[in-house]
Amino acid sequence: MGSKRHRPKTSASSHKPSCFSMGLSLLILLPLSVAFNLDVENPAVYTGPNGSYFGYSVDFYMTDSSVSIIVGAPKANTSQPNIREGGSVFYCPWSLSQSQCSSIEFDTQGDLNMNVNEAVHQGEFKSHQWFGATVRVHEDSVLACAPLYSWRAMEDKPHADTTGSCYMSVNNFTKFVEYAPCRTEFRGRKGQGYCQGGFSADFTQEGKVVLGGPGSYFWQGQVITAVKQEIVKAYYPGFFLTSVEGQMQTKQKKEITFDDNYMGYSVAVGEFNGDDDEGDVLSFDQVSILNGSLDMLKTFTGEQMGSYFGYAVAATDINNDGMTDLLVGAPMFMVRDSDGRLEELGRVYVYMQNGPLDLTPQLPHLTGTHTFGRFGSSITPLGDLNQDGYNDVAISCPFGGENKQGLVLIYNGHAGGLKEKPSQVIAGQWASATPSALPASFGYAIRGGKDLDDNGYPDLIVGAFGANTAVLYRSRPIVNTSATLTVSPTMINPEEKVCTISLCSDTKIFLRDEKDFRDKLSPIFVALNFSLNLQAAADRYGLRPILNYQTAELIEQKAQILLDCGEDNICVPDLKISVHGDRKEVYMGDDNSLTLTFNAKNDGGGAYEAELYVVLPPEADYSGIARNNESLTQLTCSYETENQTRYLSCDLGNPMKSGTSVMTWDFTFTLRPSICSKNENNSQSEVVSYKLEVVVQSDVILQGVSRPDKVFFPPPNWKLTKNVMVEQDVGPSVQHTYELVNNGPSRISHTLLQLKCPLRLQSNRFIYPLEVTAEGPVNCTTHNIVNPLNLKVRGCGLTVVTPVVWNKPDSTYAVPLWIIILAILAGLLLLALLIYVLYKLGFFKRTPYGTAMEKAQLKPQAASEA
Repeated sequence: MGSKRHRPKTSASSHKPSCFSMGLSLLILLPLSVAFNLDVENPAVYTGPNGSYFGYSVDFYMTDSSVSIIVGAPKANTSQPNIREGGSVFYCPWSLSQSQCSSIEFDTQGDLNMNVNEAVHQGEFKSHQWFGATVRVHEDSVLACAPLYSWRAMEDKPHADTTGSCYMSVNNFTKFVEYAPCRTEFRGRKGQGYCQGGFSADFTQEGKVVLGGPGSYFWQGQVITAVKQEIVKAYYPGFFLTSVEGQMQTKQKKEITFDDNYMGYSVAVGEFNGDDDEGDVLSFDQVSILNGSLDMLKTFTGEQMGSYFGYAVAATDINNDGMTDLLVGAPMFMVRDSDGRLEELGRVYVYMQNGPLDLTPQLPHLTGTHTFGRFGSSITPLGDLNQDGYNDVAISCPFGGENKQGLVLIYNGHAGGLKEKPSQVIAGQWASATPSALPASFGYAIRGGKDLDDNGYPDLIVGAFGANTAVLYRSRPIVNTSATLTVSPTMINPEEKVCTISLCSDTKIFLRDEKDFRDKLSPIFVALNFSLNLQAAADRYGLRPILNYQTAELIEQKAQILLDCGEDNICVPDLKISVHGDRKEVYMGDDNSLTLTFNAKNDGGGAYEAELYVVLPPEADYSGIARNNESLTQLTCSYETENQTRYLSCDLGNPMKSGTSVMTWDFTFTLRPSICSKNENNSQSEVVSYKLEVVVQSDVILQGVSRPDKVFFPPPNWKLTKNVMVEQDVGPSVQHTYELVNNGPSRISHTLLQLKCPLRLQSNRFIYPLEVTAEGPVNCTTHNIVNPLNLKVRGCGLTVVTPVVWNKPDSTYAVPLWIIILAILAGLLLLALLIYVLYKLGFFKRTPYGTAMEKAQLKPQAASEA
């Protein structure tokens, strides 16, 4: 016993918990009753000679002095002289010590000869006659048939007639008689020459023999019946033609439409017309019901041609209404799969008898599930295996299952007919006798309805002729139990801390304190399971009992936690959420701290395990929450990642009661928030989206420097040469350095910096590009060839250069003579022009002594000179 909760917490409660009690009553009904379960772990396995097809037919043989099974092996060799693979029937006593099977000598003679016109000819052909292909038991009598037995009645007949023949043992194998009702004067295919009498056979409850001969009258087929006592009386050893008193048989139909009907392919006995006289059911491709006088009463036709409708028939009262019901197998029935292709699955039709000759099909029909498994090849009534008042049925699927080793499926009867699903599936465990042989064919022959070990439970025999094996499965006793479980109260109030409940059980279950668990909506399940003691004593045959397969070994009851949701204890929340931020835009690349405010509200019933669920985009990071209103309860949030999705989950209350409004907090960027709860109804709010504009803004600065900042050209001692080899031959070095700086906050991409410089001046080379270098994620290209002359570069590059400024260049170049002469002439011309201008201005017209003032000033000088 135990209780279970969803997502329990393990911490202990310091408060006195509320409690509820569990009342338990378990009733085991004694004496033990039975439910069907075949013991597949310890079957009795019987094997026959290799290649003998041992297990082709099976039946129970139970008398006051013996308990055994009868197994047919139609390809076995016997002691008959000059007979090859005539077939045999084996007697297999049952005991816990697993005794061996022994062959029953129904016929010890070889082929008999016959005298025709004073000549001796071979009269019969017993080699390959398949004796033992059909075996049936009634009390102390065993009927075994060889449907391929042949005889030749006339000397001039080229081929023998395959009439078929049967032998019957009476009085516990003390007397054997032959019964060959098709060995008559009506020879050839137009008569009973291809009869194959004994292809199928059965006994009525009174002991009347019913034989099927599907090959008579151009394969119209026929059914022959006779009382077994009269068969014994009519037998005369060595006589081919015998007459059995009271024997009846169906006659040939004159209409050609009855040809190839194969009447008698399979036969079963049951009561269908209400006269308390068992009639016969016989078939192939159609199923006919005959009365005790072999008059045809009713015919059923299959729904699909070629399905082998009537390959197997069985009669039993399934629904316990006192009337015999009919089961018909169609092992080659085809069903279309999901792709429209036909699959051979097999089908069994169940006809429920409502009154005399009033049979209606039970729907849906039973259809196999294994392709080419031949579901419905054999059907046998099992009796009331689980003692529920309804008979059960076994149906074979001889080529189904893993490795096509064969299956036998058990179906239980009930008031409505046969249950659609099997209660047990028995899988064959035996492989084919040889790799090239047929599959094991487990279930090709099945027989049930008898309690071999006398433990009160019917048993089942299964033949697997491809493995030369017959298997006996015994039913185990099953215990039927009745148990009840009561939990009270069914509605637990967490607010009540005192336990005052007293019931029939001392078991009490305590509810944890509210803070120790979250799930208040899910029921609290209390479970009771029980099982039999595996060490229970076995019965005198070594079988241990088990529980009825229909018994519920696990019983569960539940209790609910009382919620603040009205009389129905069902809460329907009305969850709403809104969101707004403190800014409308952010800059890409900046450290943007965004404060979002969520308003989570519940206008309906209590929302249990309510959570705010916020999905974060990949570009955002969660930094934390800050409570803006200190009067509100602090929330608990967790930041998690699931399937590469990052989300924030915050607890809003358990429950988040009606009218609750929660304002919250600061963090860095989010989208798509919603509220969800664990309530069954209206458990989630609408998802809202907060859209934030993302702006790109960058402060880009371009800086440059020239080294040197001034160049005087030509440099001293510089000569222009034709063969330029190194950089000094070109001229002075000039370095330009450019620096691009992004002060952000946003990044820039696909930026293009274009630099232009004059390479020529007045058709002469002015600047010679020598080298371009770059630092950082920069890719530089040029439209012109850099260093086209492949000059040798001196130094480590252009990034470090000592600046030199020349104040006056020293020229070492010679001035051409014509330039000197031209300069002199220009100077003389300019001097002449100047003299001429001065002359015109009177510059040269001066007195010898000057002015009176000048004379006065000169007088002292003259006196002194004097």
